[in-house]
Amino acid sequence: MKSSKRMKIAPLLISIVSVGCAGTGGESVLGTVDSGLANVGRTAETGRAVIEAGKTAATGLPASQASLTNVLVGQLGVSQQQALGGAGAIFQAAKAKMAPQAFTTLSQSIPGMSGMLAAAPQVSQPLSGATSMLGGVSGTVDTMTSLASSFQQLNLSPNMVNQFIPVVVDYVRNTGGQLTANLLQSALTAP
Repeated sequence: MKSSKRMKIAPLLISIVSVGCAGTGGESVLGTVDSGLANVGRTAETGRAVIEAGKTAATGLPASQASLTNVLVGQLGVSQQQALGGAGAIFQAAKAKMAPQAFTTLSQSIPGMSGMLAAAPQVSQPLSGATSMLGGVSGTVDTMTSLASSFQQLNLSPNMVNQFIPVVVDYVRNTGGQLTANLLQSALTAP
């Protein structure tokens, strides 16, 4: 019996509260809340724009390109230039192993790819005779030797190559999808 009285009272209370709010400027309260939320949204958008502009100004790079270098800087503690050159070296090594169409797909998923490639140190190809004894793994050894040489020119330890690659592949996965990340990964590990 008590529950049926509560069920009848609840709609009545809702009606009284609704009428009371409407009669005391409830609509203006909702309007004020909507206006406040709109202001918060505009402020957030302005804040995002300022942050992105700051990234561009601080690095001299477009914000979309800076995001990969910022990830590398944040996760690995390297400088912006080392991050840019290291990522470029990884993409150069992949380009040498990928079909042109596959590299085009990769390039299109990475904002600022040309800038990264340009920042990569130029290295000579490793001696093929030294790695030919290794058979099928010589391609991977050549790639890693070339990357280690590039990283040394960036004043990075050669073992940083193994720290950069997973970060770069993960970034590619986030920007270009799993298939593009797989293309990059297989290019870096292909014999």
